[in-house]
Parts: sequence; C-alpha cells; structure tokens
Amino acid sequence: MKLSSSDRAWFDKVLRAIAAAEAGPSDADLVTAPVLTNWSAAVSPRGHVLLWGEVIGHPVLLSDHITTSQLIAIDAEAGWARTASRWYRLGRSIDALAAEVAEPVNGQAKLAGSFQFTLPGFANINDPELLQKLLATYIMRVRAIDAADRAARDGEA
Repeated sequence: MKLSSSDRAWFDKVLRAIAAAEAGPSDADLVTAPVLTNWSAAVSPRGHVLLWGEVIGHPVLLSDHITTSQLIAIDAEAGWARTASRWYRLGRSIDALAAEVAEPVNGQAKLAGSFQFTLPGFANINDPELLQKLLATYIMRVRAIDAADRAARDGEA
C-alpha cells in the first residue's frame, strides 16, 4: 500500500504528534498551548476521535467553539491533550459543567443526569477507559499504515 503525497504528509504529521505525546508536554509546550474549556471527547460522523469545546488563545481559529484535529493523547488529570496539530491545556470538562449546572438551587433537588451537552452529529465519549483504548487502536493503525507505505516505497527502489 502506497500513500498519496498528501496522505503521506498527514501520516508524518500524526507520527510527530504521537512521538510528542509519548514524550509528554514540556512546560514551554503548555505555556503556549491554547486552553480548551467545557470540553468533551467525541467521535465525529467520520469516526475520528477529537475534542470539542470552547477555546481561548488558539493561534489559527478565531471561533470560541471548536472541534480539534484528531486526538492523539489525553491526560485529563494532568490537564493536557495532544492532537495531530497541537497541545491543549484542559480546563473544566463538559461533565464538570453539567454537574455544576445540576447543583441544587435554593434547596431544590439536585438535577443530576438532567443535562447532557453534545455536539450535533457527534457521539461523546464519557468513558475514559474506552477513550484510551480508541486512541491506542488509532496509534497502532497509523503505525501499521506507515509501515506498509514505507515497505511499498522501499520495494520500488
């Protein structure tokens, strides 16, 4: 299997992002990273795992509400995510927002589970274990496609 030049460029970009994620972010990476708040991991209609939410400080996108490029790695406890394009610092998740909105007001009963924030056409991934499995599967698939492409190119020489 030989990739087109544009597909090869994408795979090279993703492989660099994988290597960066495996090394982990430096302090400098995170200082300059945009902040994503009220975020959630989701699967796009095309089957790509990504993040969506409100962004502050994005170097390209002017909109507050974004979907990221392909998610490569995430450590919500450490407060970072790596996509194919860049690092993100993670603020409050959409699940934390939903819990906050559901807090009791003036002694009224808590509305836990009453709020579900989703992006139309996307399926939120609320299970951290499932998210990690999906990301690991994606990385394995990228590496397999890369190896097949490199073997096909070496066979041409």
